[in-house]
Amino acid sequence: MSRRTPLAWKNLIGNPARLCIAAAGVGFAAVLMFTQNGFRNALLDSPVQLIEVIDCELVAISPARYMLPVDERFPRSLLRRVKADDAVADVQALLVERTMARVRVAGSPARPIRVISVPDETLPAASERAAEDSSTKTKRTWLNIPGLDENRVQLRRPGTALVDRKTRSEYGFDFESFGFQPSGAPAEQSIELSQQSIELVGAFTLGTDFANEGSLLIAESSFPTYFPRRGMGKPLQVVDLGLIRLHEGHSPGEVAKRLTQMAEGQWQVMTREQIRDREQTFWSEQTPVGMIFLIGTLMGFAVGIIICYQILFTNLQDAMSEYATLKAMGYPNRYFVGLVIRQSVYLSVLGFIPAVLIVLGLFRVLESLTGLPMALTLPRAASVLALTTLMCLISGLLALRKLVRADPASLF
Repeated sequence: MSRRTPLAWKNLIGNPARLCIAAAGVGFAAVLMFTQNGFRNALLDSPVQLIEVIDCELVAISPARYMLPVDERFPRSLLRRVKADDAVADVQALLVERTMARVRVAGSPARPIRVISVPDETLPAASERAAEDSSTKTKRTWLNIPGLDENRVQLRRPGTALVDRKTRSEYGFDFESFGFQPSGAPAEQSIELSQQSIELVGAFTLGTDFANEGSLLIAESSFPTYFPRRGMGKPLQVVDLGLIRLHEGHSPGEVAKRLTQMAEGQWQVMTREQIRDREQTFWSEQTPVGMIFLIGTLMGFAVGIIICYQILFTNLQDAMSEYATLKAMGYPNRYFVGLVIRQSVYLSVLGFIPAVLIVLGLFRVLESLTGLPMALTLPRAASVLALTTLMCLISGLLALRKLVRADPASLF
């Protein structure tokens, strides 16, 4: 009978209205888990966005910088020293200012913002633009930020900056007036950075995180102008991130250990993978935010179990006399267990499919509102599908207890 009649499927589709309600209940629980997982993944993805766009093998930071948003730096002289190492091909300093960086758009209050440097040697003069355009495909840059290459020439001029398109709307930036179109219209907004006028000449795309609601890119040579007190009055002599490229054939892990020991206690050199893993571990395990989103996912899982239990229990209760007949005919308990397992799997898939479609639209809206990277990858979707299926299986087995334990005669 189990081979000829798909009883689990027939039970589900026998009452279309109930099936729609059941799928909606499962989908609601899946959306809850998707949303909590999405915010947790955004918590892990957003702090390392800057690490993802740099083009080098090793990254040096201060040992006191327990997470990237912390303003702890090391002397620039250390980068000059490592050039003597046979494995090192090139080095570059990356400056990041958060504490003293406040931007004010006319008509809006001043707000803190993250300011990232662009190395001066990567900013071509206008006369060099044609040559740069012809070699763009083969030229290796330190920062692979979408939108930066198109605006490198404009950033050469003093008092100019690029703004992140994903910067929060509370800053008051009017992106329509920045002249980001090919026409190159001048900016119409009056903008100040650290109480000094600055002109926005273009935009890039990086994204926000839980510590930074917006970002600006300025030339490294502009840091002394806007942040003269940085580094005890020597703004360019302290470095936030040291970018180190290696010659081919050298192990990044071994070189990182050797360079760290060269100035132990003053800096720490890690591979990009190591610093990314360290940052994500910190945010997930050592901050309450990561635990909150994990608890939220578990709450969605628990709500789903309750919803599915009510649905499956009602389904079994309505067909109890039919099940009693099958049990009286000699069908073993394992048959009913298999029946409920199949029914639970069907229900989880029917609820999961519309949940994915809803979440794709929801994530797009949330990303546009917050600037956080709300990415739905295949492994992440698979993990929620596994949780949804487990949720339905637990609910089904709980609902099956009465049928398994009861005597057939008592079920009529």
